[in-house]
Amino acid sequence: MHAQAIPIPKAKIGLEIHVYVSVENRQKLFCTCRIDLAAAPNTAVCPICTGQPGAKPMLPNGEAVQKVLKTALMLNCTTNKELVWQRKHYDYPDLPKGYQSTMSGSYAVPVGEKGHFLSIGIRECHLEEDPARWDPVTGCVDYNRSGYPLIEIVTEPDFTDASQVRGWLRKLMTTLKYVRAVNPEMGVKCDVNVSIAPAFMQREPVREQHTRAWSEQQQATAFMRSKEQALDYMFIPDPDLPVVEVTNGMLAAIQVELPEKPEEKLKKLLKAGVEKTTAEVIATDLPLSELFEQLSQSVKPAFAANWIRKELLRVMNERDAPFDELGLQEKHLLELLELLEAGSVTEQVGRELLRKLLEKPFSPKQLVKKEGLEAIGGAAELERLCKDAIAANPGPAADYLTGKGEALDFLVGQVMKATKGKAKAQEVKGILGRLLTSTAG
Repeated sequence: MHAQAIPIPKAKIGLEIHVYVSVENRQKLFCTCRIDLAAAPNTAVCPICTGQPGAKPMLPNGEAVQKVLKTALMLNCTTNKELVWQRKHYDYPDLPKGYQSTMSGSYAVPVGEKGHFLSIGIRECHLEEDPARWDPVTGCVDYNRSGYPLIEIVTEPDFTDASQVRGWLRKLMTTLKYVRAVNPEMGVKCDVNVSIAPAFMQREPVREQHTRAWSEQQQATAFMRSKEQALDYMFIPDPDLPVVEVTNGMLAAIQVELPEKPEEKLKKLLKAGVEKTTAEVIATDLPLSELFEQLSQSVKPAFAANWIRKELLRVMNERDAPFDELGLQEKHLLELLELLEAGSVTEQVGRELLRKLLEKPFSPKQLVKKEGLEAIGGAAELERLCKDAIAANPGPAADYLTGKGEALDFLVGQVMKATKGKAKAQEVKGILGRLLTSTAG
């Protein structure tokens, strides 16, 4: 008698995200050593960040505390008013003190908790210090990174697949960069927590929580180490660091600096008459939504939104870069949209102007005038060009009359080539169809 097969259940996925904090003073969390990615190994260090005997931490970097509060508010978290530093003990070569100073743990409260961002629950976010960089192959440790301020964001297990995780993470990073909470030079570290049903765990050799490493060569995960429970870290309140008091005044001052959140942007887009899917795409990208608000003051909101989604997002995807890294100036984009909305240039010319704007800034209106890129209008001029295309291509013209629709597309392409994209394709198609039909009659 065969045992009944237990299907692999759909996993629940949660994330533990470590974000390097952007601090203008470029100082570590508990000392004045500089944050310098280009520094030679072990040159941006001091007795504090290397854990020398008797060294005591300085008060935490106030700017880093401000940034974690800003992050908590952007993630719609409830912020706590008394933040206790904990010592998280574990024995690793990259941890010179033997413990990590963190605002998480058994006796701490997170900076922010019970939040949400783009339909994903945020369990908590807190501030902590980064360990050093340890190379397990050579055994060398670089303490330059020891003490960098980190924000850890822990989500609820609300993800269901990898593509959802990638898209959400990209939007999270865009938002945190926009509010200057994350150091764009240093990126993000993300651990993935995968939970599976107890029945599956009993059937498979999964007896405990553990950490798995990804192998590029094998394209699979492999066991790395057992996953510790909170008690294994022996959390204790840090006697060298005072409780951080968060006042209503601090929160109010930070709140004033924050932009509208994505859900607020969405309401404004929908109210402006933007189609729902397009509105959702723009609202979840704060730089794009800010751009939309500026452009829609001079061109129709729906027109601006559709162009952003169709053309600007295409460019961002091709270059794998957010809008604020493209180097496009708002005033030049506005000129381009005004030309397109008025019909002064065709979509093809508009795409070419956008491509050139990505290379260097210039005035689209001045270039269009200088190079004669205005859309060709007037039935007489277009009709002449269409007749020339028919005369030069009798084969496709005859094919169209026998019912081959693709022949008409070929003729449209010939006219567009002759006009260097300055004619409107739909208008050309209509004239060609009329001329060919009348010839047949």
